[in-house]
Amino acid sequence: MRQFSSRTRMHGYASRRPHRTSMWDATSQDLRIMAELTEELGAPPVSPMMRYCGPQAHHLAELAGNAGDWGRLLGALARRYPHLPEGSHVASDGTKLESNPERIVWETLRRLQPGDLDLCCHPLLEEGRFLRSDFGICAPDDDTPLVYLEVMGMLGSDRECQTDVEEHSLKRLAIKERWFSEPDRPLLRIVWLDMMAHPEWLVAICEEAFQAAYARMTMKQRSRR
Repeated sequence: MRQFSSRTRMHGYASRRPHRTSMWDATSQDLRIMAELTEELGAPPVSPMMRYCGPQAHHLAELAGNAGDWGRLLGALARRYPHLPEGSHVASDGTKLESNPERIVWETLRRLQPGDLDLCCHPLLEEGRFLRSDFGICAPDDDTPLVYLEVMGMLGSDRECQTDVEEHSLKRLAIKERWFSEPDRPLLRIVWLDMMAHPEWLVAICEEAFQAAYARMTMKQRSRR
């Protein structure tokens, strides 16, 4: 038997009347905020991002708490702004990724990528051990990243967990952080969900990662002399 929430009962089984406007439908402001974020990120934002978008996204954060509400929002967004990038794990350059947060970060990296640095997806941290990161920034013709990037698509930089899945994600990150903390290891940059919620923050950390890669490349070149 289908279970109805108290919210659904309060609105007279609104699910049976999809055209009814209620507090659980997206407003014009909601759609505008989502459209602006999608334009800047190059991909639709994910629902957990909304809790980091500030007071103007308070209603969006409420809608994000329910899969049905969020689905209706995305449908309304596509109808209002059909030119926007669609939700997909495939980036605009054809790269297949594993999640929407990965795609958001990849789109920004590709947009900012200098011509003399390469990007790679899901590089292993060491041979013979299945421990990998999400992205790597490499010198040309070198498969070993100078800087690794880890995409935390469920958690903000406060590391506050609300679900078991988020706790598991944080534990996996801790394993990787310990690996990177050993001497002579490459650099790690973590992209948190709250950084994705503010495109200018995401641009800043990606630009810093490229600059760090340049610095390490220069250091390695000098060590060979």
